[in-house]
Amino acid sequence: MALRRFAQANSASTASPSRSSGSGNASPVSGTTGLPVTPKPRGRVSIGIHQSPASTPSISSSIPFDWEAARSRRPPPYATPLQNRSRGGRNGGSNSSSLNGTPARKAVIKKKGLIERVTTIPSQIAFEISQFPNNVPLPTPRTSACVIGGLLHFLHLCVRVSQARSAQSSDLEWNEMLRESEGRSWLDWTMPMTLFLIGASIVNAVYAFTRIKLYRLHRRVEPVSSPNAKFVDSDDLDFDSIEPPSLAVRFRAGLWSAFIAFWRFLLGLKPSTKLPSSTRKSTRVQQLEIWTPGDLEMMLFNIYSPVHSLLWMATNSSNWIIMLLIMSIVGLQLHTMMISYKALIKDKDILHAEVMSEYNESFVYPRINPIRKDVAIMTHQSEVVNVWED
Repeated sequence: MALRRFAQANSASTASPSRSSGSGNASPVSGTTGLPVTPKPRGRVSIGIHQSPASTPSISSSIPFDWEAARSRRPPPYATPLQNRSRGGRNGGSNSSSLNGTPARKAVIKKKGLIERVTTIPSQIAFEISQFPNNVPLPTPRTSACVIGGLLHFLHLCVRVSQARSAQSSDLEWNEMLRESEGRSWLDWTMPMTLFLIGASIVNAVYAFTRIKLYRLHRRVEPVSSPNAKFVDSDDLDFDSIEPPSLAVRFRAGLWSAFIAFWRFLLGLKPSTKLPSSTRKSTRVQQLEIWTPGDLEMMLFNIYSPVHSLLWMATNSSNWIIMLLIMSIVGLQLHTMMISYKALIKDKDILHAEVMSEYNESFVYPRINPIRKDVAIMTHQSEVVNVWED
């Protein structure tokens, strides 16, 4: 036993020439004393001679998670750093062989033959057709809205120029709009185009403001303070089948609600806030309608809204400068309001996320993985005192 300890101490203090030169073969005999030397194992951590087991980590000890290392994306201590890894990260054998000095074997990738590629052409065409139009590289919604809105403005400008050229000349500027329709038919191309442009702006506005998603609050008993919340029947548990009603159904419901509110206002009645009966609490839940507008529709609404189309109808050769200025101000005002409101929602989300992060780091995470240490006490039978013995 003493000889083994002496060999281990000698191996820890001195190194053989072959080990210092980098070769893997260690000399079995010391060069000074001639005693056998036990080679020190590599790649393995062992407990020293004078090291107590109490200083080693306990098997059941809980080590807190290193959040700073996770945020900074540090490499784990038991793996190769990310910057030293080869591109073929899944090929563990080539990486280990390159560390040992042997050249890494390149991976062999089998390519498809000509016949196989020709036979798969119909299936590829069918797949691309099934993905249409999602596989078409479309521009961004902002660019598309600018192009469509500019084209609509240009068409309305052409319509107004054509109508102004066909109008009879008059010395009275205030009577110019009344004389535009004299001497020409109502069925020329300008009238259908004008109706099309006004209808396009109205359809876009209706589509933008009627895009909603439905959410059901199954755990909420008290009414939600929102005009978009209402109690509905929920006998089925299929949450994927929740779809918003059609536009016609919502339009009729809106007209009926406006009619009821009108007569309640005339008769001085208060709005009904009656909760559902206790016998139907299990089958009625609150449904919340959340507005989800698209970027394309909102940007097009800012550029060419129904207000712009009506302003084009009132534009003539005497007031076109002030009308263009009003159109620009209306579009800029809508765009500024939309950008500001989006920034407000984003700032609120950032603030709420930061509050939750501070709460987690201050109260939750320190209590999830507390540092514990096992302490064992061993006693002898002679130390046990029995009080019932004399």
